[in-house]
Formats: sequence, C-alpha cells, structure tokens
Amino acid sequence: MAATASFAQSSVSISGLVDVGVNVIDFKGNKVTTTGASNGSATTAFVFAGTEDLGGGLKAEFRWEMDPSTADTSSRTGGTSATGTTSNVTSSIGNGASFVGASGAFGAIKLGTPNSATLSINGDGNSGFGTAVGSGYRVTSFDAVRFQNSTRYDTPDFNGFSASYLVSAKNDLQRNSGSVGLTGNLQNQTSGRDGVTELGLAYLDGPLAVRFANLNVKQYASLLGTTDPYNGITLLTPANPGAQFKVNSLSAKYAVNQALNLSYFFQSAKSDALSAATSTGTLGTQTFDRKTNGVAASYAVTSAVTAMVNYQQVKNGDAAVSTTGSKAGLSAKVLGLGLDYALSKRTTAYARYERDSDSAASFRSLANSGYTAATGNTTYTATAVGLRHTF
Repeated sequence: MAATASFAQSSVSISGLVDVGVNVIDFKGNKVTTTGASNGSATTAFVFAGTEDLGGGLKAEFRWEMDPSTADTSSRTGGTSATGTTSNVTSSIGNGASFVGASGAFGAIKLGTPNSATLSINGDGNSGFGTAVGSGYRVTSFDAVRFQNSTRYDTPDFNGFSASYLVSAKNDLQRNSGSVGLTGNLQNQTSGRDGVTELGLAYLDGPLAVRFANLNVKQYASLLGTTDPYNGITLLTPANPGAQFKVNSLSAKYAVNQALNLSYFFQSAKSDALSAATSTGTLGTQTFDRKTNGVAASYAVTSAVTAMVNYQQVKNGDAAVSTTGSKAGLSAKVLGLGLDYALSKRTTAYARYERDSDSAASFRSLANSGYTAATGNTTYTATAVGLRHTF
C-alpha cells in the first residue's frame, strides 16, 4: 500500500501559447503584402507534460510539444518556428522540444529532442525577443534549437553552478551519392546524420544569469537540393564527411531591479571548408568565420506595459566565404524594438519591429526569403502586431 501511494503521486498537464497577428515585411526593396502570421512575438506551442514520483528522490517525466502555425493550416507538412522556418520532422505533430527522462540527486537526463543550451543563451541574450521578430535570429545567431535522437544530461545545482552535456550520435549508414534531392529525415536516414556534441555551463543565482555553451557539429548528411544553405547547422559535406562546425556562445543577464533587465550576447562560429547547396541545387564552398556581439534590455514601464530593445552586430572574419558572396571583414547590424501590453495574466497585445542592415551581403538570403534583393538594397525590415495568449 505504501508503494501504491508513492506511485500515485503523478500529474499530467496541458499548457501552451498561441500567437497570431499581422506582419509587414520589406525584403531588401521587395515589399511583401501585409499578411496574417503566427509567432510575431513567440512560438505557438501546445505542450503535454507529465511527472511521476518514483520514490527515494527519483522522478520520471515526459514532454511532448507541437509548434504549429495557427495562421495558416492549409496543407502544412512541417511545423513553423517564430522565424518561419520549417521543422526537421515531417509533421507538425511533436516537432517541438519532446523527451522522456528522469531526475534525482544525480541530476537529470532527457532522451529525445530536448532543447540545446545554445538556445537558452540566445533567449537570455536578447532579453525576451526569443526567436521572433526583433531578435535577429538566424541573422546574428545560428539555428541550434534542438537535434534529433539526442541525449542531454544536466548536473545538480552547486550553489548556482550547473553543467549540461548533449550528444546526438551520427547515423553510421554510408552516404549514398544517388540520394541527391532528398531532404529532411529521409535524407538523413539515407545519407547519414550529423554528429553533435554540446557542453553547457551556467551560473544562475539571484539577479544574475550567466550561460556558456560549446557546440560542435560534425557534418555527414548530404542536403544538396535544399533551399536553406545558410542556417549553419544543416550544411552538407559530401566531399569531406566529418568536417566540423564549431559555435561558442555566451550570455549574461542581470535584473537591475524588478522593472529593468540588461543582457549581453556573444557568439563565435567557425567551420572547416564545407560544401553548400545553393538555391539552384549546385555546389559551392562555404567557410564560416564570424562573431556576434549584442546588448539588450527590457523595462516594465507599468504593471501592464513592457518595452524591449535589442541591438546586435555580426562581423565576418577574413576567412568567411559563401556561395552568395558574403564579404569578409564586413558587418551586419540588427535593431529590434518591442512593446507588450498585458490585457490580463494570460493575454498580451504586442508590437515588434526589426531592421537588419546587411552590408556583409550574407544574411536573409534568397533561399530563406523567396525574394531577390532589389539592386543596391541591403536592408530587411519586419513589423508585427498581434495577440499572444498563454494557457
């Protein structure tokens, strides 16, 4: 009976967030018609989660997350993130952070697709913009949200200090040169999957949060024929399997008082010489060598109104080259502005603005946007207004 009582201490919850609004985009001289869109301020998500007390300080848990677009549900085969990129799973069912795990005095272990430590650094570093409009995400930082078939271990907290280690083993199948044109899971299963390791360190104590992550991706999968060659994590290396892509990220967030939060973000990304698929399906050489520095702040003007600002600069190193002619030594700048008005504890009206000045000619590429830049125009802008409801 005692064992039964212990195992009875379990719970299952349903929670989430829905974000829909109106976006206006100007892609380097191409004004896009005003459209309804999801995720102007945060990623729409539906989360099923559960925990069970196993006794002796041991706990089991699971999480299953869907990140659908609620603004457009017609013929959608992939989930949509806050930046409009499709998920690497073939359905919008379960394409978010999902795992089963256990925790206790030893720490916590998660099996599945848990979020990376690099993603947490990105969120802390831009003071609440996350991966939505105003963050500059995928312009100033790389798309290292989570990895398929991964395992993450987190240590216990030691006076504010903790560490994490994430690994996603490569797929040992031999690369099949006849599989050109396949994408997503089918491509990875046929041609081999990237091998990933990530070490995360954190100090979280009182008003101060400092995070660091070292991410190392060894490229194995061939993604020739895809239209997303510049997110930094899914480049292909058919000529040199195992070529490395290394990212070091650092964030520091400080709560000055109950109203004001200040943040700093740094990221350094370097790679071996990689082969990259262009939007036309041909091969070119890609070498990443770039650094990002950014500062951000959020301020609670009143109990209902919060203002945010985010400024980041990316500078290409001398070794940086790309299939679209990114210019070594030049920089791109991102300015993000945000305003939230809390209508209730669960519903918020928001406004977001982002301006990317791309003098380095390497971000918001044709492949990512679907638009060719107007002659001489290097500026991308996005404005979003909408409602965000949590439950």
